[in-house]
Amino acid sequence: MQTLSKGYKLPQTGDFGTDWFPALEDDIQQLNDHAHNGIDSELISSLYVTAQISSILIAAFTNISPGVERATVTVPGGQLVNNFAITLKDPTTKEVLYLRLEKLNATQFYVYASEPLDVEVYFGI
Repeated sequence: MQTLSKGYKLPQTGDFGTDWFPALEDDIQQLNDHAHNGIDSELISSLYVTAQISSILIAAFTNISPGVERATVTVPGGQLVNNFAITLKDPTTKEVLYLRLEKLNATQFYVYASEPLDVEVYFGI
């Protein structure tokens, strides 16, 4: 039985009997539990990950004081705010918008603007 670089076991000719099924069980468990972190499996490059995109519409903004509008954004998929690099863009021109963000809780944050506007929110890693 050959143990590969990430701990998987590769049966070889003549590997029968008591070693083969425990090795298969270990491999299946490792496939179930791996995290693509470069330790228990191959690391996935961020080049191969597509950002998730949400939209904030003008109607989502609420005036909280003169010249200050605020919208609440919930991170998609039940993920955590701290797990993402958040970029705001104009939905038409795709130019980056430098608006203030404030974490509200583990899964939501505020976006502040001087006036209500449509915004695309990109969640990347």
